[in-house]
Amino acid sequence: MKTFIFCLLLAAVYGENSNSDDYFSIIDLDGDGALQQDELQADFNKKDINGDGYVSLSEHISSFASSMPLVPNMGIFIYYDKLDGNEDGVLDQSVPFSVMKMMDSNGDGEISREENERNGLKIWNGVAKQTKSLLNP
Repeated sequence: MKTFIFCLLLAAVYGENSNSDDYFSIIDLDGDGALQQDELQADFNKKDINGDGYVSLSEHISSFASSMPLVPNMGIFIYYDKLDGNEDGVLDQSVPFSVMKMMDSNGDGEISREENERNGLKIWNGVAKQTKSLLNP
């Protein structure tokens, strides 16, 4: 039964990923078809509702509450909390830099749509692993 639920939740996560072009467009503030560091930082700052420089679990969940089930949303948060190197229950300012490093495979300082599609799978695989661990502790 847990496996079945995991598959449903994973489908929801990957369903969100299928809308990655929409999400990409939202983050691409200048509409140039590429994400720059300042746009990733702006997205982080938008999620930092109280402006303390960190994104808490509740801030993160409220950012995606209408578009994603709770467990996959928590999986995303845990993945990024590990990505920032602290695993302290908050996401810090290093997350946008880490995402840029992972996604910008040609090192030009931008994440193209192609890089987003190709390298985004690394993130989604990590998220899937964290989501599964929530269901099977």
